[in-house]
Amino acid sequence: METVDIQVTYNLSTIHFLRFGSGREVLIAFHGFGESGKSFLALRNALGSRYTVYAMDMPYHGATQWREQHHYNKNDLQAILELLLEQEQIRRFELLGFSMGGKNAMAAVKMFPESVQRLYLLASDGIQTKRVYNVAVYPAWGRKIFHSVVAHPGWLFACIKAFRRLGIISPWLHKFTFNHLNTREKRQRLYDTWVSMADFQIQLPALRQLLNKHAIPVVLIFGERDEVIPPAVATIFAKGVDHATIHIIQRGHYFIDDRFDPVLMKLLPQ
Repeated sequence: METVDIQVTYNLSTIHFLRFGSGREVLIAFHGFGESGKSFLALRNALGSRYTVYAMDMPYHGATQWREQHHYNKNDLQAILELLLEQEQIRRFELLGFSMGGKNAMAAVKMFPESVQRLYLLASDGIQTKRVYNVAVYPAWGRKIFHSVVAHPGWLFACIKAFRRLGIISPWLHKFTFNHLNTREKRQRLYDTWVSMADFQIQLPALRQLLNKHAIPVVLIFGERDEVIPPAVATIFAKGVDHATIHIIQRGHYFIDDRFDPVLMKLLPQ
């Protein structure tokens, strides 16, 4: 299946999208933290025949070059998508967000409610915010401490190791945390991404109202063993949404892979 690199010029920045698939419907997809639009190529069999997919490399990820003097925010996303829609002559589309990308997908619904035909949320962040995130990015003192970790992570690593020895966190979560913090580049990316995503806080009542007003179907897919985004948040989101379906699969958090491709094919609306 052919893949095409699409570039959108936004102010000083170059935003990269990967286009693949030959379907008549358009799907704009947002990946999770530490990944890129290429992650969705694992789902090309399920998505490619139904959709033409535009998978965005989020700022601080993949081939996107973010050169603005401010952190990426909702206004940037809206402007970038407007440029993409005009450049590719897209009028109607569906949205898919995995993990962190779910925040972007939900924000895009509020920006283009009359154009969105369906919303997929896969292990989506932003439905129920974790306390540690709120402390790290919202108060000024929290951001200062978080930023200091980028240069001086030793005390944090010591705490993580102690939590593992005490059984406070699981072996998987211990490995997950170290994998995202073990280099200064990764820590800086985490800081920039978390600060950016703070602007994408979702007001669920308003979003539910918008989904119902425009009769936008929502498909929620979550992993039963997910230690990052518990599957219970799918029920929280779906409450009060007229057209929502929930699928809990026997996986953990990172299920965007070849094993999920045939599963997704069966879950896609007919």
